[in-house]
Parts: sequence; structure tokens; C-alpha cells
Amino acid sequence: MPMRVFVTPSSPITDLEIYATGIDYFPPLTLKLIEEQLAVSHGWSNKIQEQKELLLPLFNEIYEAVEFMGRGAIQASKGLSPRNDPSFWLLMNDKLKGFKSLEILKKQAPKTHSYFKQIEDKYLYYLNSFFESVKASTAEEFSANPFILEGFKIDETIERFSNPKLSTIPLVQAIIGVTAYMDSYLNAYKQLNDDNGIRKSPSRWPLMEANISASGIALLFSKRFKEQQKVDVFMYFFENKKIIKFDGRIVNLRSMEMEYKERIAINFDFPDGSSQDFLMHKIQEHELSLCEDLDF
Repeated sequence: MPMRVFVTPSSPITDLEIYATGIDYFPPLTLKLIEEQLAVSHGWSNKIQEQKELLLPLFNEIYEAVEFMGRGAIQASKGLSPRNDPSFWLLMNDKLKGFKSLEILKKQAPKTHSYFKQIEDKYLYYLNSFFESVKASTAEEFSANPFILEGFKIDETIERFSNPKLSTIPLVQAIIGVTAYMDSYLNAYKQLNDDNGIRKSPSRWPLMEANISASGIALLFSKRFKEQQKVDVFMYFFENKKIIKFDGRIVNLRSMEMEYKERIAINFDFPDGSSQDFLMHKIQEHELSLCEDLDF
């Protein structure tokens, strides 16, 4: 059943350097996906022939810059402020200047330069967002970006590059690979941000395909909770302009290898009767709508 759902630990981390939910945004399957994407991009970039001496240092700089932001996101998700790490913070100010290896491409290969500039634009947008959040965060609150932009120019370019006619061109495939690698890190950070920033904006909660009953719910995430962890489960029903909340407990965790997702099963603890009745009504409505679509 499709629904807008927001799940968050009932007891976040509040006694460290900055506020954190305690969710793992880089579970084993996400790290495996990142490694595979990096290997794909490496493989294609090593096949590049034209301007290889300019492009390989640029690819390597992007790999390092993206991994750098990932390290910061991992620190923040554990309640540790990257701002309190002098060497990391010094590097942060350097990374905010962009990719140093990019400028040399501008004269020699302007079209190729434009593709990498699009990658840089997206990376710097996210890095600046992370930078501002860390600067303003405290032990009581993670200062999230209230609205992270979506739909960057590089996303349009990657969509064009998916043309099968381009499937054997090393530069194109290497760019697809490095962008996918970057997006995995950026998406992990975005989840960290959104888990702290959209709780009060139900229309922006993710629309998810939920396996739902009156006593529990199962969902697929690219982040990981802890087994037996107590969580708050919020559901938003737009057509009714209604939010219902259940106190829950994680009763089962399963890694879905093919989807690179984590399946989380949650039981509702002592659910409120009126909320449970409303949910049952919505489930029945959904089941009836499915029957209406069937041909007999």
C-alpha cells in the first residue's frame, strides 16, 4: 500500500557533540554499492584514451572529495561534530573551493569541462548544505537544511547518457559511474538531513510502498535501524489531511541484496484504538480500489 511514512527512533542521541537520531546511513549494503560504483567508474576511466593525463587526476579528485563528505556525514550521524576535528575542518574549507583539476579542462576540452562542472555544481551544493548544518548544530538540535534542491543539470545529462548508443564510450560510462558513486554518498547525507528537517512537513515525507496491517508495518530503506529499537511511526493521509502516530518496535531486520535495501519490520506497541480503526479503514479502502481494477 503506497503511503507517506516517517520513522524515527524514539530515543535519539542527545548527549554528544551534536544531536543525532542514531540511524545508520551507511549500512553494509550501501557500502557495498558504493564500492561497486567506484570500481565501475575506475574501470571505465582507465579505458579513456583522449586527454587521459587531464581526466584521471580529475576523477581521482572527485572520488576523494566525495569520500571526504561521506566521512563527515558518518561522523555527524554518530553525534560527532566534524567542526571539532581541526584537520577535517581545514580540509572542508579547501573542498568548498571546488575541484582544482577542473579548470585546466576549460580551454582544452570545453564540452567535457561542462559535464564535470555539472558534477561539481551538485557536489558543492550538497557540501555547502552540510557545512552550514554542522556550523549551526548543537547537542540539542541538528540544524538541517529545510529544503534540499532536487533535479540538477548533471541528472539531465546522465539521463541522456543512458542512451544504448553511448554504452561503449569510456568517458561517458566513467562519468555515469562517478556520478552514481557521488549520488550514493549525497543520498545518505540527504536522508540524515531530512530525518532532522522534514518531521514537521508531512507532505514531504517519502511516499513508500508499505506492507501494512493494523498491528505493524514493513518498509524498505537504504538506511538501517537497530533490532528491538523503539521507534515513532508517523503516517500522513493527504486526502484526509490527517496524521496518525504509532509507538513501534523493530522486530525484524533483513538485508535485501538485489535492491541494496534494508527491510525493516515494526510492530505497533499498544496502538491507540481510534488510530488503529482509521488505519484499518484506509487499508480496506485500498483493497477495494485494487478489486475495482480487476477484470472478472
